[in-house]
Amino acid sequence: MVYFGLFWLGWHLFDDFLPYLVVTAMANLGTALIVYPAYRTFVFGSTTGWLRGFAKFYTVYLVGLVCSLLGMPLLIEVLGLPVLLSQAIMIAIVPLVSYLLHRFWTFADKASPSEMPETPEKLPLSP
Repeated sequence: MVYFGLFWLGWHLFDDFLPYLVVTAMANLGTALIVYPAYRTFVFGSTTGWLRGFAKFYTVYLVGLVCSLLGMPLLIEVLGLPVLLSQAIMIAIVPLVSYLLHRFWTFADKASPSEMPETPEKLPLSP
């Protein structure tokens, strides 16, 4: 929602002089800056340092940006779809990949199962 809102706003404010791909890049950076604290704290409960975590987080966002920069022209120039519809399609696709990258790389600072305290399933059966 944040990304589409920023893209929509940028597209309507700057459509006379900025290409949609520049607006895409601007919305990407703006969204990362806005949503990183929520992802870090509430979604993944990360304890990684803020700057290191944001660097990894934005690296994943850059993957999404590359997908958008490749997908948008395909949808708009080749398939002839409207800009905002094309962006909505990309928004439906990119988060799936992004979530997995964030889960297993960006915010992978939680203890692994081998570092977790003993559970009844791990305790030996005999004394």
